Amino acid sequence: MTWLFLGLGTLMVVGIALVAVGSAVGRLGGTLRPAVLEVDDAADWIAERLPEEAAGQLSLDDVVFVVGWYLEVFDEAGLATEHGQELGDAAHEPVTGSGGASNQATASLDTVLEHVVARATQRDEPLDAASVAMAAELMGAYLAEIGAFGVQVEQIGRPEGNPDRG
Repeated sequence: MTWLFLGLGTLMVVGIALVAVGSAVGRLGGTLRPAVLEVDDAADWIAERLPEEAAGQLSLDDVVFVVGWYLEVFDEAGLATEHGQELGDAAHEPVTGSGGASNQATASLDTVLEHVVARATQRDEPLDAASVAMAAELMGAYLAEIGAFGVQVEQIGRPEGNPDRG
């Protein structure tokens, strides 16, 4: 008789644990994971993928500058946060203003490229514009790789049947 109660108790504990874990996984499955950018990691990733002619023109410190200049545009557009802050789902939800137009902050990749090349050529010792442009393009690829952008936010993490959740 003791074995029967022990077996039923074990089954109940396992069942409750499975339900709790399953509900947590289901609840978290629809949320966006924040993309975290580490400048050193980004610079290393870019430097490893630069073509030979560009790698010969830019040092690792120059690539770090390119990453910083790239992020300046995002900061000016209101898309960057300070270290330790998380955007969460609320930052990805479209904010509509009068007439249904979206007030969500955006940054044009053409504007980013122009800004980065302009900053590189305005230095005391200007950097090669073509090499800087290649590094900036790789920075965009890196951001897409870590999930910072690349797919429309509305398509990520939206549970079916709930179009109001971003």
